[in-house]
Parts: sequence; structure tokens; C-alpha cells
Amino acid sequence: MAHYNVAIITLGAVIVAVLLHYEAFVALTRLIERSHLSHRGRILLLVFGLLLTHVAEIWLFGLTAWWLVEDQGIGTIVGYDGFVMLDYVFMSAVTYTTLGYGDIIPLGPIRFLYGSEALTGFMLITWSASFTFLEMQKHWRLEEKDRHRR
Repeated sequence: MAHYNVAIITLGAVIVAVLLHYEAFVALTRLIERSHLSHRGRILLLVFGLLLTHVAEIWLFGLTAWWLVEDQGIGTIVGYDGFVMLDYVFMSAVTYTTLGYGDIIPLGPIRFLYGSEALTGFMLITWSASFTFLEMQKHWRLEEKDRHRR
């Protein structure tokens, strides 16, 4: 039953993370297009907005893991003598970015959450990089057009 619960909760966390990411793209695109910032300001706004979005997604997975292990007793994390919530957020950041220090190791059904988080984080990070590149290209083209008009 624990494996089933982790799979359902993981699916929910992945869906929330992807939807959050998509909505952040929509909001940031609207904000950038309506702003009167310079090209540099617009790109910086985009990058900082996406960084905050990634941090929120890391916290989403970290809090989910903390709840599953500490409250629901599904799986365990080993590597330290005692774990607090921020240790789960740290583990989430290491997993989401696929850095994987290896000093903290999930055991039991909770491994499914962390494996799914690594794939989700990789996808969302590359999605952000692609989106940022496309936005930079778009704004460079607009800047180039403005220079030619002058």
C-alpha cells in the first residue's frame, strides 16, 4: 500500500511542478512583453523569475518527502544522525538538479519520489534554458530592428 501511496503522491507533485512551471512561463512572458525595461532588464527579470520558480518546485518536492517520511512513515532517509525539514529540502535540491552528492540516501518507497523528481527537475531545467534562449533571441531581433530604424 505504501508503494501505491508514494506513486500517487509523486504523480501529484510532478503535475503541480509542471503546471507551476508552465504558469510561470505564461506570467513571465506577459510581464516581460508589457514592461518598459531594457533588453537586459527583461532577460534578468525572466532569469530571476525562473530561479524563484525552480526554488518553489524544489521546496514542493522537499516538503512532500518530509511529509511522506516524517508524518506518514513511508520510507526513510539515511546519512545524518537526525533530519529536519531543511535536510529534505537540501536532498530535494540535490536531486532536482541531478547533482547527487550521495551523502543522503533515500530507502524504501520514498525512492520513487526522488527518482521522479530527478527526471522532472532535469526536464524543467532544460525547458527553462530553452525558453530563456528563445526569449533572448526574440529580444535580440527586436533590438536589431530598433537599431535599423534609427
